Amino acid sequence: MANFLIKDLRGIAEGFPESLNDWPHIPCPTCTRGSLLPIPDTFVAEESVTSRSLHDNEAWEPEWIQGDFHCVLTCRKETCDHVRVIGEMTVGCAGRHDIQYEQYLTPTMFFPALPLLESRALCPPEVGERVDAAAKILWLDPNAAANRIRAAVEALMDDRNVIRTQPNREGKVVRLSLDKRIASFKTALPQHADAAELLLAVKWIGNVGSHEDVLRVPDVLEGVEFLDRALSLIYDTNLDDIRKRASEVTARRGRPSTFSIKVPF
Repeated sequence: MANFLIKDLRGIAEGFPESLNDWPHIPCPTCTRGSLLPIPDTFVAEESVTSRSLHDNEAWEPEWIQGDFHCVLTCRKETCDHVRVIGEMTVGCAGRHDIQYEQYLTPTMFFPALPLLESRALCPPEVGERVDAAAKILWLDPNAAANRIRAAVEALMDDRNVIRTQPNREGKVVRLSLDKRIASFKTALPQHADAAELLLAVKWIGNVGSHEDVLRVPDVLEGVEFLDRALSLIYDTNLDDIRKRASEVTARRGRPSTFSIKVPF
């Protein structure tokens, strides 16, 4: 099943073009269905003082320009909250043959934070809180966000009553690694084996975020996508309901549930 929210977020991670009309689809954090649009009068892009001071250098090129931007975004639904975005502004060469320069805009923060999970409504409260914490810092610090997504997996294990500690050989109570907790979850609930494999991948991405400074936004979004799918597999009962209704329709050979062959007189 395609995750359109993650697809939108990946498009945002590629940055915004100079033209506001060409900005990608930005999901609304209030209704999660609408698209945020930039309010042109609120858009400001400024070159930093340090960057301007380099213009006198004989080797100066437009690619040296750096600064920041900010803008207010509004949803098509008037009842939704406005969102503010800030980020970095750089200048690069747009054409291969004709030398043309344009601004490139990289968002570093949205307030309120953009939604990350299509299955957010399925989340146990503790899981959702950790994902929301990751959403607030994703664009500014992807590695820290990955660690919070990993913490969401720990909270999910808590919700499924997977043990946190056990005695070691010396009889001392020790905390179980997340690897072992996921393995216990998979053993206890084999029907969720696919979800367990996804959660293990999320754990590895979170580990890298904790110990190495190499993750970027698309890397974290991959982990979010895995978590989103795992949540659906574990908590979404719609599939069971659909299967039940399909069986009922088959039993009626396609006739409506209100259909009756009795003569009304």
